[in-house]
Amino acid sequence: MHYNPHQLNRERLARIKEDGMSHGMETFIDAIEQAQRFNATQPQVRRNGEEYRKKLVTVYFSWVTDNRLMAHIITNDCDNPRLERLVIPEAGHRLYANYKDGYQANGYGYDKRYHILEAMVFQVGKHIDMSKTRHWSEYIKAEVIA
Repeated sequence: MHYNPHQLNRERLARIKEDGMSHGMETFIDAIEQAQRFNATQPQVRRNGEEYRKKLVTVYFSWVTDNRLMAHIITNDCDNPRLERLVIPEAGHRLYANYKDGYQANGYGYDKRYHILEAMVFQVGKHIDMSKTRHWSEYIKAEVIA
């Protein structure tokens, strides 16, 4: 069987259109909703010197090529945290030849991680209300791992 990434990408996007969202999107939404629920219960006023508690959602990026990144997220299923690949075709994850799959970002001087993260959050906003708590950039972060 011949590996045709363009055809596979089209098929993945068509399947998502039928199913509503990808597994990666569901995973990302779950993490965001957990953070929103936790952050909404925290007091808005704190005593002088008291640290504000908030739950962050961190997307960890690793470089595949100079302009392509792979995303990961730590999931907390049943108190068993693990690092999981975050594959969200709706936000630009594509299959490429030579198994260099990932999110393509040229950036043009713009932070490539943040560019991809914005695309992910934009897609999430199509499924859930992102304005329930603070601006998303205050609790959704991007980090680079090796």
